[in-house]
Amino acid sequence: MFKSRGMNVLFILMVLMIIGTIAAFFIMSNLGRGSEVEKDPDIDEIVKNLTVATGEITTNIKGDHFIKLDFNIQVSSKETKEELEKRSYQVKNAVIYTVSGMSPSDLQDQQGISNLEDMVKKRINAFLKSGTVVHVYTTEKIVQ
Repeated sequence: MFKSRGMNVLFILMVLMIIGTIAAFFIMSNLGRGSEVEKDPDIDEIVKNLTVATGEITTNIKGDHFIKLDFNIQVSSKETKEELEKRSYQVKNAVIYTVSGMSPSDLQDQQGISNLEDMVKKRINAFLKSGTVVHVYTTEKIVQ
């Protein structure tokens, strides 16, 4: 190839380093990908270990109206569930703050309920330390 034996050895070492680097990249990326793939929890796991019920929350809203709400909050881990259970007073506070500025018309349709769930989720995620809220499910809503 090259006239100098030293240049031939250097060229072969460089080619081997490049091939080794590429091989290492693919091996590491496949190993990393295997640990990232987590199976979704089944419904029994969600209900037993990843869901917290708020209980009934009743408060006033705009226009001399009252609202009665109940939520089930799905979280990302068992540790988060334990933390959320300890912070139940903060959850209720977050719900009351969120709905106190709303009117009955804000809560009548599906979009209104979805917006309420998203706002509650954001407020709760703001104070959680060990995980996140995955979803907030409205299980009861009565506006009077």
